[in-house]
Amino acid sequence: MPRVEGNGKRWNGDPKMNVLPIKAAPLVPHAGGARSHPELPFFDDGDAKLWENWLRAHRLEVMRVWMEDDARAVDSYRRFLAGDLVGSLSEWQPCKPDGDQAWFLLAVFDGGEGPCAYFVRRVSYFPYCADAQGVSAIF
Repeated sequence: MPRVEGNGKRWNGDPKMNVLPIKAAPLVPHAGGARSHPELPFFDDGDAKLWENWLRAHRLEVMRVWMEDDARAVDSYRRFLAGDLVGSLSEWQPCKPDGDQAWFLLAVFDGGEGPCAYFVRRVSYFPYCADAQGVSAIF
C-alpha cells in the first residue's frame, strides 16, 4: 500500500472507528497534487494489514487504475512524463473501472510507479483487490 494522505487520522483497526457508510464525496486536495476521500484515514507504506482491515470493515472492493492506462488521461500523462507530477495529478479525472456506476473515487496519488487512482464499491463479501488489467492481489 503506497502512502495515502487521507484525512490525517490513523485507523487503529477498531471496526467502530469511522465505519459505514462511506459514500462518494468530493476528494480533498493534498500537497503534491494528491487527493483523497474526506473519510479515508491516513495509511502509510507498510500499513497493508490495516488497509485491508479498513476495506473489510467498510465492505469495499478496491480497483486500482493507472494514469498511463486511462484513455482519457493522455494529456495528464504527458504532463507527468514531462516532470509535472502536481499538475498531472491535479487535473486527472480517472475513468471508472468498466464504466460501472457503483464505483466511486477514493484517492488519486503517486503510486511510486506512476500516478494511480483507487476506486471502491460496496460488496457483500470482501474480495481481492484488482487492477484495471484484472490482476488480483491482497492489500
